[in-house]
Amino acid sequence: MTNDTTTSPHPRIFYGWWMVLACSSMIFFASGIFFRGFTVFVPAIRDSLGLTQAQTNLIFSLARAEGGLEGPVAGWAIDRFGNKALLVPGIVIAGIGYFVLAGFVNSYWSFALVYLGVISLGNSVAFQHAMFAGINQWFRRRRSFAISTLAAVSSLGGLILVPVMSLVILNLSWRWAIAGAGIAYLIGILPFTLLFKNRPEDIGLRPDGDNEPPLIQTPSSTETYGSVRERDYTVKEALRTRAYWLLLTGAGLRQLATIGILVSLIPILQSKGVGLQMAANLTGAMFGINFVSRMTLGYFGDKWPKSWILGVTLALESLGFLCLFLGSWNDGRYFLLIIFVVLEGLGDGAGIIVWAALGEYYGRVKFASLRGIITFSHSWVMIAMPVFAGWAYDHYGNFDLALIPAVGGAATASICFFLIKRPTPLIRN
Repeated sequence: MTNDTTTSPHPRIFYGWWMVLACSSMIFFASGIFFRGFTVFVPAIRDSLGLTQAQTNLIFSLARAEGGLEGPVAGWAIDRFGNKALLVPGIVIAGIGYFVLAGFVNSYWSFALVYLGVISLGNSVAFQHAMFAGINQWFRRRRSFAISTLAAVSSLGGLILVPVMSLVILNLSWRWAIAGAGIAYLIGILPFTLLFKNRPEDIGLRPDGDNEPPLIQTPSSTETYGSVRERDYTVKEALRTRAYWLLLTGAGLRQLATIGILVSLIPILQSKGVGLQMAANLTGAMFGINFVSRMTLGYFGDKWPKSWILGVTLALESLGFLCLFLGSWNDGRYFLLIIFVVLEGLGDGAGIIVWAALGEYYGRVKFASLRGIITFSHSWVMIAMPVFAGWAYDHYGNFDLALIPAVGGAATASICFFLIKRPTPLIRN
């Protein structure tokens, strides 16, 4: 087992927590605008450009998938050049892209080019890869809490910014909201990169502020126990473990269940009889629950088995999707939609534990590469499911057909996570 008795040699606050603060400030805006807030733009852009729901969902789903498609390359680049080398250009590119989208996009193809080739590219590189890989470098013992804090603040961004952007869209236009996003990126996000450091070793520290690398206890040939240094897995070694493939499969099934729903969440709620602003408010409330869930699960994620946390929360998500399928705002079944908001807020809060588990099982050195393989493996799901949901709406006038695989996908992902056992720690020669 791991020896956790090492303590920080410095009385001051460990710089890793300043990293968490800086990254949380950045992800608040990025998540509230891009990763969470995109759902409020779906009906506005759809109607403004005269698109079908399937056409609109295709662009937003390709944007979600882009981070997975570029995952192996981005992971290699991060491991080779460092996180900050990708973080800063990504933020600048995304910020400029919002101004271009607000001022010059008037057709489906220009929308696709700018949103996918500029905005999504910048966001995916900066926040899906560089930022989370950077946080993983700074922690071992407190990894779950650190990453979950970052993810919790991203939910807080959705809670606050989704209703705000909805009000801007309703009272001005979606173009004003998009222009505001560009300002937020260049003025609200970019300055925080000055605090970003790639690794604790770059400033003479170790993960968690510890004096020495962690020790693991192993039985010696004389049946006594000796302390040895743990080392990280290589990519090839990780690919040979059962846990990695179960983690990959569970993460993919989780995306199959959730991405088609979250891309179209506000239109789905509207199809259930919910008004536009109320749908935005319910979505914001879900992100608020998400915030509490992520902070709580992040704390317990460093104490409880991560596979069990993931298994339980995916089971809750499956039940939540069933409630969304059966619910309606106007005929007495509105309580089912509220249950969905609560369960999805709780369940989705554990999604970040996937990456905390990856870091715990396989270490820091090849984290970005191993994460990139996982995101690439299920990138097709992030395209197919939102388009399928849009197609269902265009042909049947509701999203019920898309909710069926969501229920099954979340339930099957739950089983995969329950089956995971942590791989054996490796020791240095």
